[in-house]
Amino acid sequence: MTLIFEEKWDRTIAERDRRMYQDIYAKHPIQEGKLQFIPVRIAFNHRNDLLASVCIVNGRDDWKLEDRLLSYFEQNTLIAEKRFTHELTVQANTAVPWTFIFTPETMVRQATLQNWEISD
Repeated sequence: MTLIFEEKWDRTIAERDRRMYQDIYAKHPIQEGKLQFIPVRIAFNHRNDLLASVCIVNGRDDWKLEDRLLSYFEQNTLIAEKRFTHELTVQANTAVPWTFIFTPETMVRQATLQNWEISD
């Protein structure tokens, strides 16, 4: 399995953050037949968008983000849901860092930024 940084990430990511993702990748090996969104960082930006950074670990066939509905949960409660249109493809048996942006209008409840997960 290989950790791959999308082109824009590869050009702009700080070395400290690159090492952090490499450490996360090393601690979460691929699980055959399973797609995992490993939580890394969660925050709100100045527009009150929810920024959920994960390491997508793909033990299945190629996974495409384009036109995919993803959900953000806290303590198993749905907080936000959004259909993403970016053309990201996570190849089989690879991992890719990614930040999902949930705008305020996609949120059905206020986020506490604790005990969170992303699911497809």
